[in-house]
Amino acid sequence: MTTRVGPGPVLLAGGVVAIVRGSSGDRTDAVLDTLAAAGVRCLEVTLNTPGALDSLRAARRRLPDDVELGAGTVLTTAQVDAAADAGASFVVAPDARPVVAERAAAHGLGYYPGALTPTEIGAAWELGASAVKVFPAGAFGPGYLRDVRGPFRDVPLLPTGGIGIDVAGDYIRAGAIAVGVGGPLLGDALDGGSLDALADRARRLVAAVAGARG
Repeated sequence: MTTRVGPGPVLLAGGVVAIVRGSSGDRTDAVLDTLAAAGVRCLEVTLNTPGALDSLRAARRRLPDDVELGAGTVLTTAQVDAAADAGASFVVAPDARPVVAERAAAHGLGYYPGALTPTEIGAAWELGASAVKVFPAGAFGPGYLRDVRGPFRDVPLLPTGGIGIDVAGDYIRAGAIAVGVGGPLLGDALDGGSLDALADRARRLVAAVAGARG
C-alpha cells in the first residue's frame, strides 16, 4: 500500500468540494473567487477545463492560504506532477490507478480516487486513498452511501456526481465526510451566468452541510 496522506483539514472542516469543470476557461478565475468568498474553501478544477493549471497557479497566488486547491480528472503521473507544480494540495480521479496513487503520495498530495462498488471502494482504500470518492453517487442516492458505509466504517467516503444542493445534507447524515458538487452548484456561472446567483447557491450548500452536521 502507498503511504497514505490524510484528508485535508479544510475539506474535513467545511465538508464541501466545489468541482469547477467547464468547456471554456474564460471565467474560471471569477468563479473560484466567488466560491471562496461565499464560504467554499475546498476548490477543485478539473484538468479537462481549458487553462486549468494556469487557473490553479494563479488562484494559489491570489486566494488565502485557508482555501485548499486541487486538480480533478487526474489520470496520469504527468498530470499529478503538473498539479503539484501548479500549487494543488490534492488530486481527484474518476478511477483508482496505482501509479497515480504512488505519485500523489510522493508529492505529499491528498488523493481522492473514484470508486462505486464495495470491491472498488476497498481496492481504492488499499492503494492509499486519503478518502474514496464514491462516484457517481447521485445515481444511487444517500441510501446507497449509508449501506456501503456499514462495512467500511474506517474508510472516509466522499460522494460526488449528480448531488444537488437540496440533498447534500442527506449524504452527510448518511456518513460522508464531505460532498463533491459540480453542475448543481455552478449552474451557468462558467458560461456567463450570474456570479451573484452562484454565490447564493454556494452559501446554501455550505449551510446545508453545516446543518446536517448539527
